[in-house]
Amino acid sequence: MRLGGFRAGRLLGFRIRIDYSWFVVLVLVTWTFASWQFPEDLPGLSRVAYLAMGFCGALLLFLSVLLHELAHSVVARSRGIAVEGITLFIFGGVAEMRQEPERALDEFLLTIVGPLSSLAIAGIFLGLARLFAVLEVAPAAVIAETLAVLNLVLAIFNMVPAFPLDGGRVLRSVLWRITGDAYRATRWSTWVGRAFGWLLIAYGLFLFVNGIQFAGVWGIFLGWFLSSAASSASEQNELKNSLKGAVIGQVISGPAVFVPGDLTAEELVERYFMRYPATAFPVVRGRSLVGVVTVADVSSLSLDERAVTSLFDVMRPIEEVPAVDSDRPLVELILAVRTGNHDRMMVIRDEEVLGALTAEDILGWTS
Repeated sequence: MRLGGFRAGRLLGFRIRIDYSWFVVLVLVTWTFASWQFPEDLPGLSRVAYLAMGFCGALLLFLSVLLHELAHSVVARSRGIAVEGITLFIFGGVAEMRQEPERALDEFLLTIVGPLSSLAIAGIFLGLARLFAVLEVAPAAVIAETLAVLNLVLAIFNMVPAFPLDGGRVLRSVLWRITGDAYRATRWSTWVGRAFGWLLIAYGLFLFVNGIQFAGVWGIFLGWFLSSAASSASEQNELKNSLKGAVIGQVISGPAVFVPGDLTAEELVERYFMRYPATAFPVVRGRSLVGVVTVADVSSLSLDERAVTSLFDVMRPIEEVPAVDSDRPLVELILAVRTGNHDRMMVIRDEEVLGALTAEDILGWTS
C-alpha cells in the first residue's frame, strides 16, 4: 500500500524516503501507546503526557525499523548488490535493491542481519529501560521497555519462514543452496508465504468475531499484505524464469532517433510520432543529449499548447533519466518498471545511445 511520498535525506549513503501511508500508522501507533499501553503501564499521568510519550515511542519504533532496513542495505552493498534507498511506509520499511542476489549465500547474509539487528536493538532498549528505572525516570523507562519488547517481537515475527518476511527469504536461501535452483526455491517459499498470509487473515477474523476488533483488523490487514506480497513475488519469479536469457537490447527495435529540443510539441507529432514506432525519443541541443520526451508528455498538452510548447519545456532532463546497458537482463528492467522505480530510461552500448524506452514499451513487449 503506497501513496507516494517524499525524500527525507540520506543515511550512510542511502536515500531515505517516507511514503505518505507512513503517517497513517504513525498516528495509529501513537494513539495505541497513548490510549492503552502507557496508561496501563504507568497510570496517573495527564493526557498530554501520554500523547507525548506515545509520539516519542512511535518515532523510536520507526527508528528501529529504519535501522533494521539499514542493516539489510549495508550488507547488501558489501555483497555488491546496489540499493537505491530505504522507504518507510504503512507496514514498516523496505530496502529497495536494484537486483536480486545472485548467490544463496548473499541472500542468507543480507537477510539474517535484519532480525539480528532487531535483537540487538531490543537489547539496547532493555539496557536503557534498566538505566532509566535506576534513575527513576519512569516515563522513559516505560517507553524503552515497550520498545525492547516490540523489537523482540519484530525479530521473532520476521523469522517466520513465510516469504517475503526475512524468515521466508532465509528459507529461500537454504532451499536455493540445497537444490541449486533459485526458481524452485522462490516458488516454494512464496507458496509458504501465501499460506501464512491466509492463516493470519483467518486468525484476524477469529479475533474480530470474538470481540478483539483492533487486533483482528490488523491481523486481517497484515495477512492480506503478506499474501499479496508473496503472490507478487511469485509472479515476478515466473516472469524472470520465462525471460531467462533475454537482454534489454532486444526491446530496441531500431537505431536511436534523436530530435532537436527547439521543435514544438506539434512538430514532434507531425515529423516523428507519425513516422516512427517509438514512444520515447532522445532530445538534443546541438550535439549534446539533454533529455527524453515521450508520447505521454505531449498527449497531456492541448492542441493549442502543442503549437507553442517546445520540447525543452516538456522533456525529462537527462540527469533524471537512468541509463541501462543493453546487455543487462531484461527482467531487471521490467521489475524496476513494475515497482514504479522508473518510467523511462536510456539504453546504451559501449557509451553509444541505442534509444529510449518507456514503461509502456517494456511492459508491452511482454504482453
